[in-house]
Amino acid sequence: METKKQNKHLKPLYWGLFSVGGTVAAFALAAITFIVCMGIPFGWFGSVDKFYESMHGFCSHWFVFLVLAGLIFTIMWHGTHRLYYVLHDMHIHVGDKVKYGLYFF
Repeated sequence: METKKQNKHLKPLYWGLFSVGGTVAAFALAAITFIVCMGIPFGWFGSVDKFYESMHGFCSHWFVFLVLAGLIFTIMWHGTHRLYYVLHDMHIHVGDKVKYGLYFF
């Protein structure tokens, strides 16, 4: 009996990253924005004059950097994926070069 070769698509990966990015944008970005906007006036991060130095020290830790990079990557992927499919739904077919440029930029 002959076995059929199955076509493997990357669409589940693209849509999975899209949904993760939307979830991160909805929950984590809102929470981070709220905490930072409330923390600066109440002095949770130290004095306002030293805000950059205290945040730089916090964000330069390798684990925090990786978490923030992951958050930013998934949010940017979500936006790129949404932009591409909005253009597609508007019947503006941009082609493969622009598609790959959007995703890998």
